[in-house]
Amino acid sequence: MYSAIKLIHTSGSIRKAAAELANSPSALNRAVQAFEAELGFPVFERIPGGMRLSTAGELLIDVVDRHLTEFKELQRQLGSLRDGDIGELRISMGADIAAGIPLASVGEIERAFPGLSVEIVHDDTIESLKQRKVHLALLTNPATDQGVDVAYAHTCPVSCWTGSADPIRPKGLWELENIRVLLPADGTGSRNAISHALRRNRLVLHARSSLPAGQIERHLLRSGGIAVFPETVFGAGDVGGAVRRLPFDFGTVQLCILHLSNVPLTRPANAFLNVFQRQVEHTLD
Repeated sequence: MYSAIKLIHTSGSIRKAAAELANSPSALNRAVQAFEAELGFPVFERIPGGMRLSTAGELLIDVVDRHLTEFKELQRQLGSLRDGDIGELRISMGADIAAGIPLASVGEIERAFPGLSVEIVHDDTIESLKQRKVHLALLTNPATDQGVDVAYAHTCPVSCWTGSADPIRPKGLWELENIRVLLPADGTGSRNAISHALRRNRLVLHARSSLPAGQIERHLLRSGGIAVFPETVFGAGDVGGAVRRLPFDFGTVQLCILHLSNVPLTRPANAFLNVFQRQVEHTLD
C-alpha cells in the first residue's frame, strides 16, 4: 500500500499507478479507500485532473518515504544474508567425523565467503538440528525422524591407521587384541559399526581409548597405537606422511548430511553440501 501511495502521488493518477503495479484502476481505488477508512482520514483529494495529497496525505508521505527507504535496506541485508555475504553457517558434527574432509570442506567455504561466520557444534545426535541451533548436521549412521531429511549420503569405509614411524606392524586383526586401539566415542555411528565388526570377528580389545576424531592424528604421533575411524577423518591418507593405512576391514558407515524438512537451505549451506560431496566422492570413489 505504501508503494501504491507513493506511485499515485508521483504520477497524480490512479490509472498510471495501477498500470505500474499491474493492477486494475478500480481494484487499486478500492484498496486506497479501504486504507483511508482504516486510517480515518482521506489520503488523497480527487480532482478533475487526477489525484493529489490531502493535508493528512502530506503528513503521511514523509512516513511512506522513510518506510520504503528502510524496507529497501532491509531487503538488501536479507539478500546478503541469503547469499552468504553476511550471516552464519552453523553445522553440527559427530565426534567420530569432525576432522579431515569435513573440516577441509568448512575451510573451503570460509575462503569462498569471507564475510561469513561459521560455527561447528559437536553433537552425536540430531537434537541441535531439531532445535534449530544449526543449519546442517553431519553424522554417521544417524537415527532420523519425520521432521528431518537427508540432503546427502555416501557409504564410507571404516579404516585402520597407525603412525608412519610407529614400529607396530600387525599381521592380522587378531593382533589388535594386545595393541592399544583408539576408537570413536560410545554412541556414535562409527563406534556402533566398529562394535559389530569386532563381534563378527570375535575380537576383544583389551586396551582401548576413546577420542574425538580431531585429536586422533596428534595422539597417534605422540603415543602410538592404532586408530579405527571413518576414512574421511584422514582424507585420502595424505596427511604429510604422518600416518599410514593398515589393510584391515572394519566395515562401513553411512555419512549423512541432514537438514530440517520444509526449511530452505541458505546459499552457504548449499555450497557446503556441494563442496563436501565433491571432496568425499573424490576421496572414496
